[in-house]
Amino acid sequence: MKIIRNLTLLLLLCFGTSCDPAKKSAGAGGDDGVIEVQFLQMNDVYEISPAPSDNTGGLARVAALRKQLIAGNPNTFTVLAGDFISPSIIGTLKYEGKRIRGRQMVEVLNALGLDWVVFGNHEFDYDDLSDLQARIDESNFTWLAANARLKGQTWTQQFFKNKAGGGTEICPDNLTVTVKDADGTEITLGVFGVLINTGRKPWVEYSDWKDAAAKNYAALKEKCDVVVALTHLDVADDKKLATMLPGISLVMGGHDHDNQIHRVGNNVVAKADANAKTVYVHTLRYNKKTKTATVKSELRRVNASLPDDPATAAVVTKWERIRNESLASSGFDAVKPVITLKEPLDCREAVVRHEQCKAGEYITAAMMAAAKMRPDCAIQNSGAIRVDDVLSGTLTELDIVRMLPFGGSIVEVEMRGSMLRRTLDAGLGNKGKGGYLLLRNIRRDETAGKWLIGEKALDEAKMYRVILPSFLLTGNEQNMDFLKASIDADGKSANPDIPVIHAPDPADKKDLRHDVRYALIAYLRAK
Repeated sequence: MKIIRNLTLLLLLCFGTSCDPAKKSAGAGGDDGVIEVQFLQMNDVYEISPAPSDNTGGLARVAALRKQLIAGNPNTFTVLAGDFISPSIIGTLKYEGKRIRGRQMVEVLNALGLDWVVFGNHEFDYDDLSDLQARIDESNFTWLAANARLKGQTWTQQFFKNKAGGGTEICPDNLTVTVKDADGTEITLGVFGVLINTGRKPWVEYSDWKDAAAKNYAALKEKCDVVVALTHLDVADDKKLATMLPGISLVMGGHDHDNQIHRVGNNVVAKADANAKTVYVHTLRYNKKTKTATVKSELRRVNASLPDDPATAAVVTKWERIRNESLASSGFDAVKPVITLKEPLDCREAVVRHEQCKAGEYITAAMMAAAKMRPDCAIQNSGAIRVDDVLSGTLTELDIVRMLPFGGSIVEVEMRGSMLRRTLDAGLGNKGKGGYLLLRNIRRDETAGKWLIGEKALDEAKMYRVILPSFLLTGNEQNMDFLKASIDADGKSANPDIPVIHAPDPADKKDLRHDVRYALIAYLRAK
């Protein structure tokens, strides 16, 4: 009986401490065949600092979390699933004689210790390839792009990095890394990156992401124990990828700005909130004996509960100073409150470029309020809204500039009804693009197939008073070259369908029409 009691006690102690042969062997210095790898995932990060409205986010906080994770598990990789070079207010400013255009993001991410990124569509925002190339060259991290190629007149090749010491380094389609834990368990990990094809420029060419994913997975599975994907796709496509390639353990995605996690078979598809308001910490546990992987994912809030990493914070502070000095020279006080929102203001491209929305309502109402000529209606190209985020809490002047980083004057014109109809039709045809128009005192009667100005059908022969961004009169908006109009030396318009153009007087510094941001700030403060 005594022997039985002792054996029972031993079994209870063993189960109570998760005793198993593998753990026992590991404790004796042997390889237990099990290893854990961690991934710290961000996506769609345009800001280096916490959001002024709610003090969430901040890359110095993410850097501190990264150090905590590495202290617990050296096999920790920090990844960013696309979209970080643009857009941002700092990116539109000048420093050392050049537009910053993402330089601040790369410098901060270098300090943070980022390992891998996949290109996102916003990495291709700038028309000049030299801006993107400079950011790649400045980076200490690896860029993945299995379905995007640098394109010349007669050739295509992989994107590359010019190394500081000379030579170049290819931005790979995929990569492999060997990881080993304290007891000697060793595996080979593979990762590939694919992205959406909406960031179109003459110097980039896309292949089908599905074909690229399948090809790279096939190449990696032959030599890797575990394969994960880093993507910048719509969530529906991430799920397709996970279904198509069930052997992948984890899809870390971007492009959608709200945190979400999905189980697709044994695969995990995860996205964090934009601007590092949250991050995902994934723990991938692989058993070499059973050749199986499991993934545990934890969404971590990035807020004041996390300290700042001092080294990263110093770089952030440098760029905040540059930003504030530049904004002050343009008449903006970065920290001055404008309005406390009663509900969040959704400024994501997925909203503002697809529907008449609250952000558009505010901007076009502000334009009407700033007008001098009692306009009949207002139009604003949605592409002017670049924050691509949901704003909440108390908005500051910095938030307004983040929303409309390019600013620009607004003008009042007399426009023939036929030209107004053509403009509105083009705006509707641009749905999903920056040329989609946000409207005030205009609506579409879908039943009758007509545009209404106020409550009356648009009269193509009538001259309407319209307030709009001066940018639209350059004719450079998508499918709106016909809007090109300017005042000649005699003070007359060269466009017969826009015969009158009232621009703000350069000498009148109080005219809010000089910058749509001034008009919006004044309007919101008066609400």
